Amino acid sequence: MDEQSFDVMKAQEFVNKQKIMTTILQMSQSEAEALGVSRSRFQGIKERIRENGDLNLNTPPVRRLTI
Repeated sequence: MDEQSFDVMKAQEFVNKQKIMTTILQMSQSEAEALGVSRSRFQGIKERIRENGDLNLNTPPVRRLTI
């Protein structure tokens, strides 16, 4: 009988998206720059949160801000 490798599922993590968006809105420009996000990119992220009330958490700049 062949040995089978079973796919091991990791525990599912739930992300509080609203808390992340609130944190980004309260963050200063200098904090964002210290995390490696440019001024224009940071302002664009904040503008999208205000306009749409939504945010893609999988973009590299947003991931840098949520570390």
